[in-house]
Amino acid sequence: MHKILVLMILSSLALTALAAADAQLATSVIASGGGQASSTNFKMKATLGQSTPIGPSSSTNFGVGAGFWYQDPVAPSAIADLTTQLSVDDIVLQWSHSADNVAIDHYVVYRDTDPMFTPGSGNVVHETEGNSYQDPGAAGTVGTNYFYVVKATDPSGNLAEDSNRTGEFDSEAGNGTP
Repeated sequence: MHKILVLMILSSLALTALAAADAQLATSVIASGGGQASSTNFKMKATLGQSTPIGPSSSTNFGVGAGFWYQDPVAPSAIADLTTQLSVDDIVLQWSHSADNVAIDHYVVYRDTDPMFTPGSGNVVHETEGNSYQDPGAAGTVGTNYFYVVKATDPSGNLAEDSNRTGEFDSEAGNGTP
């Protein structure tokens, strides 16, 4: 069930001075799903949908701020098919798009040298709206191994669970004796 938060702030005792036309104007603005209306007695702004609060509007008699904000508590689905490929000295990551009840805003790519790292702000290497990322030069140093996790983010900032982990592991061959 979606939650809707309605905020209305009224100030001053001038509300009793509203004429019938002013009340109709307010009803019209709210019924239209947003916009701005004004009269000699007041100004009113209204928003509807997933947006940021509009803040208060005011006149000499009173101020009104109204808005409807959708709060999305559902995180996107986790990516399960993250893959790596080598392209010369670069590592190319690819994945299928995640699903969400509203939309996917972007993907966050995390990288670390520890295969069991915890994704966080300290190891974000890229953010993209697409479903691939080329990490330049990541495969160019023998003995430096990088591991990756990708998370989807929706417009409300909800982060998906960790994707599957993938990475590049290499080592240098030493001189051996037969």
